[in-house]
Amino acid sequence: DIAIRVIADHARGATFIINDGILPSKDGRGYVLRRIIRRALRYGKKLGIQKEFLNDLTKNVVDIMEDAYPDIKNNHSYIMRVIKGEEERFVETLGMGMKLYEEFTRDLKGRGNSIIPGELVYKLYDTYGFPVDITTDMADEDGLAIDKDGFEKALAEQKERSKTGSHIKGEEWNEGHLAILQKGLSSVFTGYETLKDEGLLQAILVGNEIVGQIGEDEEGELFLTKTPFYAESGGQIDDSGIITLKTGNVLARITGVTKVKEDLIAHRVIVESGTLRRGDTVSLAVDEEKRKGVSRNHTATHLLQFALRQVLGDHVKQSGSLVEPGRMRFDFTHFEAMRDEQIRKVEDVVNQKIMDCVPVVINVKSREDAMREGATALFEEKYGETVRVISIGDFSRELCGGTHVGNTGQIGSLYILSESSLASGVRRIEATTGMGVLAYKRRMEGTLRSIAKKTNSEFDRVEARIESLLGELASREKELEHFKQDIIASRVDGAIAEASDIDGVKVVTMFIDSATADDLRKVTDVVRSRVKDCIVVVGTQGTDDKGLIVASVSKDMQKTYSAGKIIKNLTAHYGGKGGGGPNTAQGGIPGGSVRESLKNVVQFIGN
Repeated sequence: DIAIRVIADHARGATFIINDGILPSKDGRGYVLRRIIRRALRYGKKLGIQKEFLNDLTKNVVDIMEDAYPDIKNNHSYIMRVIKGEEERFVETLGMGMKLYEEFTRDLKGRGNSIIPGELVYKLYDTYGFPVDITTDMADEDGLAIDKDGFEKALAEQKERSKTGSHIKGEEWNEGHLAILQKGLSSVFTGYETLKDEGLLQAILVGNEIVGQIGEDEEGELFLTKTPFYAESGGQIDDSGIITLKTGNVLARITGVTKVKEDLIAHRVIVESGTLRRGDTVSLAVDEEKRKGVSRNHTATHLLQFALRQVLGDHVKQSGSLVEPGRMRFDFTHFEAMRDEQIRKVEDVVNQKIMDCVPVVINVKSREDAMREGATALFEEKYGETVRVISIGDFSRELCGGTHVGNTGQIGSLYILSESSLASGVRRIEATTGMGVLAYKRRMEGTLRSIAKKTNSEFDRVEARIESLLGELASREKELEHFKQDIIASRVDGAIAEASDIDGVKVVTMFIDSATADDLRKVTDVVRSRVKDCIVVVGTQGTDDKGLIVASVSKDMQKTYSAGKIIKNLTAHYGGKGGGGPNTAQGGIPGGSVRESLKNVVQFIGN
């Protein structure tokens, strides 16, 4: 049977793709994985399978394949969780998506059409997570076709909107860069060995124009034969620093460094004094403190990945990173929020490796040799035939083009600032190292001392003092609530005494200052408990000048009067809106109209 073969094939494919560190997503390899999983699930539905099943099939895949691929057994629990999560998400939207599809295609057939519009295909894809091939399969089964061009157009429009609404750091080639590339220029990066060097100024770009010189207060891009400045890549930010002439009468400040191509580096500069000319030999000096901070944090990301795998499991894989002088950000695959004790354990593992002062060894070798030796690589990253391998002791080995410390002791320490969700199955850690840890601890200590002073407590007794104050506050709030209810009860007696009468039905109205919707509902309950046949309408005006009206009708009167109709018509009359059932309803109107509306309730009900 085709369905059974599809499910078996897709279970195997999904198992291996997830094992390679890919997660379901809306684009790229993640979208391929999502299509595979959801297509298998739909074939399962066709076979009458109503429960989750695909994650269980991975057990069979592992049993058959584990001898040849032992790592899939180690990662099996993680693979199952990924598939289970995707199954649950798809089941949530499958019913709604199928209902939309069936309603639309039924109408389509009734009008004699056989083409499903691209807009519907896109809506099923974007809102309900239906891969296009699933919609195509369903259409084929119903003797229909999809408007692929219309779908592609809708998809392209959405991508353009996303592009317009976001800012992508970095540069695309402009006309000036293309002109530079045509000259066949190249740069040698010397920043692994030194932070100071000299280079020949090969070309100057101002705007999109190649020029012969750049003067004071001008901004542009410089292209040198060699440079110690690291260009932003691999999550590590670029270097900054200065460029001078040997004569010392020219100073340009580096504000950004990017790669136009792998062996050509552009230096964005502002000239602060003098003039730089093509052909000048210039002195280059990298900001040493910034580079040291970046290097500490970059090596720390390698330690962090090791620690996360130790604490959470081998399913942890890097999904992205940002390395700056004062902080680092590390994205990784994991399916739930880390517990506090797990975060502390990860910190302990990293800080122990820092205290051990483990040498950081850098080797350049062929990619094939590096992978054979077990080096970790980012799945999405592109690597050349020759790669740099960063080894820390015998526990961490990664392909990496970034800058690093000489041994882990130079990191100082690491502190995790936060752990949060980035996307489904992807978590994010933000952390700081070195002096950044001390600065953060001092800020927190300052905040704590300020709280201690304001709460009249000793520094080490702040928590107990706050708990005591919170207890006192809760007690006062309880007393205040009782006092408030007593006041309302006394006002209720007055409102009942002044109530109007419509055919034997008491109409009770009240205005209560700064009340919540819950307060108003409680008032209606009190009135209804005291008056057998009644209609209660109460209102309030908030500090934001918004009015709130709540109406309630006693049970025996609900055949004649409806709270929902009263509120709907009343709010419409005063430029608001609302609704509800026969028993209770509420709505909003301008705050200045609340008192007037309450005065007119009797006339309104009478009409």
